[in-house]
Amino acid sequence: MSHFDPRHRNCPLSRRELILSMAGAAYAAGAAETRRIPPESEVARDPHLAALLRKVRDLGAKHDTAGLEALMLPEFKVEFDSGKGPAAFRHRWHSDSDSSRLWAVLDRLFSLGGTFYSDTLFAVPYVYTKFPADLDLLGHVVVVKAGARVLDKPSPDGAAIATLDYNILPLAQKLEPPVMITTGRYLEVKWPGAAGRSFVAEADIYSPVAHRAFFEKHKDGWRWITLVSATLAEPPGLHQAR
Repeated sequence: MSHFDPRHRNCPLSRRELILSMAGAAYAAGAAETRRIPPESEVARDPHLAALLRKVRDLGAKHDTAGLEALMLPEFKVEFDSGKGPAAFRHRWHSDSDSSRLWAVLDRLFSLGGTFYSDTLFAVPYVYTKFPADLDLLGHVVVVKAGARVLDKPSPDGAAIATLDYNILPLAQKLEPPVMITTGRYLEVKWPGAAGRSFVAEADIYSPVAHRAFFEKHKDGWRWITLVSATLAEPPGLHQAR
């Protein structure tokens, strides 16, 4: 992000030039002080796994509850405290309805890449698998789009304070489990150097404690084994196996 440098002129700065200069300084400070998680996807390593993930995403786009349930094992884990299996899944998500929140969750989740824990275990999204173990999971979100903006108000017409590059952002207030990230809202973040409050669009970020999906390789091929987000039944700070 370019900014005006007052050293190249002798006359006083206009108000607009001063704001641009301050915004540039805030961006430089933020870029230096925040960490990043570039997008990553390892699914291409296994064509059969890639085919299964495409199928889940396609069925979700069609709101095909029966098709999704046909992919689940009887022990499919539904959240951490909502039971197991297709019937529990249907009860938790009301997935027989086109208005179920499940469809937005699946759309966001399967738009992101994932990584392998081992040759037989794969997890989506990379935001969950690659998040630094030393950071508070409930207190941060990860930017998942190039060119995302930090705004001075929670609105699409807010002024841009900074342009982001897959940064990890500290939140002004921690999320409370269970966490559901879809689109439409704005979250307040802490941005170094910002003169006032700072916000990011929910569509541009994801949380390491929001929903993630696991896939396991069995003798008969890859199977979808869970769709969960952190809840009070699973302390978020302890959930990541390394």
